Amino acid sequence: MSEPVQVDGKNLQDFFYLACGEEERLALVAGKDYALQSLEALEKDEKEKTLKNDKKKKTKAATSHDLAKHLVQLGKKCQIDCTISFGGFNPPPAHRKMLGDLAYIEVNLPGGEGVVYITAIPTGFYINQCYRNSDGKVVFDPSPASQPCFSHELLDCLLLKSPSLRSSWTEALSASLERSELATKEDDPLNAIFVAATHIDLGDDSVGECQKALDSVTLRPSWLVPYPRDEKISLNCHKYSPSRAEVSNSDTFGLDLRNGTSRDWNEELQSAREMPKETIEERIERARMIHKTLCDFGDAAAAGVVAIFKGQIGPMNPNENVRSHVYLHNNIFFSRAVDSGADTFKLGQGDAFARKSALKDATCVGALHKLDIPGMHTLATVLVDYLGVRMVCQSIVPGILLGDKTHQILYGAVESSSPLAWDKDMHEKLEKNLGKSMMIASRKVLRTPLCDDRIEKLNDDGTSEEVVKDDVIDYFGSVEMKAIRGSDHRSYCLDLTRLTPRDANWVPQTEGGTGNWERNITKNAKNIPSILQDDEWVMNVLRPELIMRFTSMKLQEKSASNKSKANSDKDNSSETKQTEDVVSNEVDQDFLDTLRMNLNVFLPHLKTLEHVDKAEFETVKKDEELAREVAAFLWDKVLPDVTKEVKDVPGQIPVDGKSLTDFLHDRGINCRYLGRLASLASVEEKNDIQEEKDLIAGKISSIPRRTMPLCWMELLECEMVARAAKHILDKYLIENGGVSAAQLSKTIACFLSALMSISEESAADTERRLETNSSTSDERSQLSLFESCVTNTPVRGRNEIWEDIENEVGRRFRYTLRLYNRKDQVAMSRAPLIPLLRRVCQRSGIRLYAKNYNIGGKGLCDANSSYPFSASDIVEVLPMLRHAASDGRDSFAPLSNGADAANSSLHILLNEAKQAYDAAAVLLKEKSYNLALEYIQEATNLYQRVTDNPLHSRVSKCLDLTTLILYQAKEYEMSANHASKALAVSMQIGGFDSPDVVSAHMILSHVTLQCGRLATSIKHQRAVLYLAELLASPHHTELSTMYHKFAGIYNDVGNVFVALRFLQIAMTRKNSDRVFQAVLNRQVAQIYARLGQLRVAVEKEKETFHIFRITLGNDHEFTKSSKEMLQEYMVAAQAQGKLLAEQEEKQKAEANAKAIADEIIASEMAEEKKKKKKKTKSK
Repeated sequence: MSEPVQVDGKNLQDFFYLACGEEERLALVAGKDYALQSLEALEKDEKEKTLKNDKKKKTKAATSHDLAKHLVQLGKKCQIDCTISFGGFNPPPAHRKMLGDLAYIEVNLPGGEGVVYITAIPTGFYINQCYRNSDGKVVFDPSPASQPCFSHELLDCLLLKSPSLRSSWTEALSASLERSELATKEDDPLNAIFVAATHIDLGDDSVGECQKALDSVTLRPSWLVPYPRDEKISLNCHKYSPSRAEVSNSDTFGLDLRNGTSRDWNEELQSAREMPKETIEERIERARMIHKTLCDFGDAAAAGVVAIFKGQIGPMNPNENVRSHVYLHNNIFFSRAVDSGADTFKLGQGDAFARKSALKDATCVGALHKLDIPGMHTLATVLVDYLGVRMVCQSIVPGILLGDKTHQILYGAVESSSPLAWDKDMHEKLEKNLGKSMMIASRKVLRTPLCDDRIEKLNDDGTSEEVVKDDVIDYFGSVEMKAIRGSDHRSYCLDLTRLTPRDANWVPQTEGGTGNWERNITKNAKNIPSILQDDEWVMNVLRPELIMRFTSMKLQEKSASNKSKANSDKDNSSETKQTEDVVSNEVDQDFLDTLRMNLNVFLPHLKTLEHVDKAEFETVKKDEELAREVAAFLWDKVLPDVTKEVKDVPGQIPVDGKSLTDFLHDRGINCRYLGRLASLASVEEKNDIQEEKDLIAGKISSIPRRTMPLCWMELLECEMVARAAKHILDKYLIENGGVSAAQLSKTIACFLSALMSISEESAADTERRLETNSSTSDERSQLSLFESCVTNTPVRGRNEIWEDIENEVGRRFRYTLRLYNRKDQVAMSRAPLIPLLRRVCQRSGIRLYAKNYNIGGKGLCDANSSYPFSASDIVEVLPMLRHAASDGRDSFAPLSNGADAANSSLHILLNEAKQAYDAAAVLLKEKSYNLALEYIQEATNLYQRVTDNPLHSRVSKCLDLTTLILYQAKEYEMSANHASKALAVSMQIGGFDSPDVVSAHMILSHVTLQCGRLATSIKHQRAVLYLAELLASPHHTELSTMYHKFAGIYNDVGNVFVALRFLQIAMTRKNSDRVFQAVLNRQVAQIYARLGQLRVAVEKEKETFHIFRITLGNDHEFTKSSKEMLQEYMVAAQAQGKLLAEQEEKQKAEANAKAIADEIIASEMAEEKKKKKKKTKSK
């Protein structure tokens, strides 16, 4: 077999085929030399039934491809080139309205029949006598024409008028009917999604239409857009359509005017929250209304932000600086998350602080939304990142825009220098509902908490109010938080920037921090700031998961201490035990109260209580010590434990940056600790290398079984660079008033070219490249466009861009890159570039054409052109939206068709659905499959009743659990059916390459293999291979495991040659388990032994025995088994060697005998010739 068995994760041109496992269709479309290994393996099978299934599979693949092409052609026939729009004389003049004219319509008929003018009246439509004269002017005459073709329906009127339209309409009806019948037969949602993504290869010559088809089947827009294989197809193909311009001009930017007034989002949301919830039906209806309102609000906010950036909506304060502009549209308040003045934020300054504060506020609003506390109202909140700017979109507190008399401050303060308001009812409500659940403590603060320097600065700006005399109040929560009673008499919680205390690891040691970062600065860390003085770090707070984990640890320690004391007491009477239980519960609650966190520790610009209330000052000191203890627990315990978990527990490494973020958040780790985790991983890698050196030198006789996975460091650095690159690109886009954003494609192409190259291209390199690879006409047209424009847009070179990224990584993660942008070729070979490109595009909303770019070579960042990315490779940049009420797993989602991508992860306020899901999971563990299935079906039904749509993350999880339940119940066919649906839903929600899709492919391949559908199983496993390499890197540990599974499948069907090649590839992939490497060697040895190559088998088994001996010891069963096998191979090899030697000697003897016989025969023949010559002479 000459075809490759491994999948190329760098292949972006065939992304949609490889991500769906459709390599056979790819071979049909593009003629690629891909190995259809599943079919070839089946061809080697001896069973006739398998061969028949093989032929059916081939026929089915080809038939499916032909059917898809036919469907696309039918879709073209269903489109009629007929444009209908309002005419230039519309609306009718007054005297014509009195005669009954309603509207004037212009229709451009197909087949070159020209334009007809139609008058609409109450009873129908007719052709009027308007016409275009020789001067090109249209003459107005709305009276009926000689053949008016009157009809009650506009379509019938046009059909009576136009023979060409009648013919096209008949053909379209026939094509539509045929397409409907064919689509109904195809009951495969995965195939429908795949066909929509590959329209461009099925005969659809419009790139724009193919992009629309792709976006129509997925909620989250793909970062790759289909690119035509045929160079004759122009990217500038854009159909002329006056109706499209008409729709664009009539856009209301999310404003629904059908009811005569704009929607009051706040009233809708609060009314939905106040709906009755006594019965299950009422709770479902309440959750449904809340979900629908938040979905609609997200769509409206997204449309409003896009309109603001287009300049279609004017600000409320046009005379102020652009940074301070705020907007009111569709009852939504829009503002930029920037530091527009000294009074904007109490405790910090700078745009970075403002962006982070807005994000934390949205996160805390989401936490309150999930708690669903009666009487505590929050605003509908959405964040949108677009072109480097973060917009905050909120519903409006009733009365807040109408003056101070229409609303009341109950808690906190609106102005920074104003004294804090305090309300007993609000304080008790906060304490009761948030104190226990969020482990937050009430603490005394000064009524005017800001220090004199900060107030003096505010006074200098003329924005502060008169400062009253300080007194101490018992305050709950952060000092920035406020509660306002609106004109609707509801209490709203605003500016919830913190629900956990500040991270003491990111506080300077001189200000009470732990000093962990200061103690771990290396001498060569030139990109890492020596101090932690940064206003952005004021918003670095601990995660709630860490607080819960720390509290649980403390409770366990307390429980262990209580048990040891109880063991010394020998009184075991029942009354004594009951008394002890009551006392224990009270003690536990009292102990938990001591673990509540003060949210206002380590904050700058706050006054101290040292000279006001010494007892409370000591309490604050204890709170600071508790916060330091939690931070130290994170640094000394949690981070090393995660590193150990990744090293010792197989299958724990995430596959991409998103799953890595979820992995860390579940363990209470913020992503700012990526640098610390990478440093710990680097230490482990160095230890592994040193152990191997010591083993070779004979200093040690054994080494650990597991090593630090190399992909862990690569994944951490990739995520750090991606996050830093997003911030740097945002900075480039907004600098100099957003000049770079005016030429967006050029700026982004230069940035990506610098990011994906390893060095700068010289002028000679550029000339050689242009000679060998000439640009396409589309690229040249784009480049000439930029050359003809006179602009002062700054263009940075590769070195400058990477310097900014490294400085940002050093500042944000306190880490120096070890893999990216290094001169060391070994280090650079480990830097995953394709996963970095994907992650940067996803985080920034960038969409590229699906092409194979020359990544990893020399790059060019020039004022006129860039390489390997050109300006024509950038399709668009999408706004990124995040709902405050999202489920917590999803971050910013790109917007293409409204906010559907973000709406799919909204939290659903229906406890019954969650309880049913959890009950199903518990019953599954107890192997009560029937009950588990009933509960999970109930959960799925409840979620779909709320969302009115199966495309939601919770529904997707229900489908996954249903698949697992059916599989364990041995209902394999039903399990495969649900696994296919789960994969389709995951694709539509997260795109073709999300981590959930990778998991769904793996589950489906496993289930179909159990069903006996070997070809289908291999198809999805190859999709997993491609996606794992695309998302992570070629060094991900799971890749070797996957190739090993392939080898097992092909070995089972008797194709040992393909199995051997898969094993050889698996051995080249980096795996952190040395024993697994030995197992691969053993299986390779077994195959070579089967093939009769015993000497190679002996060498491989020797390697196996050596690894087992140094990792498991001589007494382990694997080591003993390997030793026995090695001896057998050696004996067999010796016997084979003797046999070969005997055969060789026999062959030599036969050859010598043959040579002697040949000589004798030759001499005899020579003698006979001589005798014949003598006879002839004698005659």
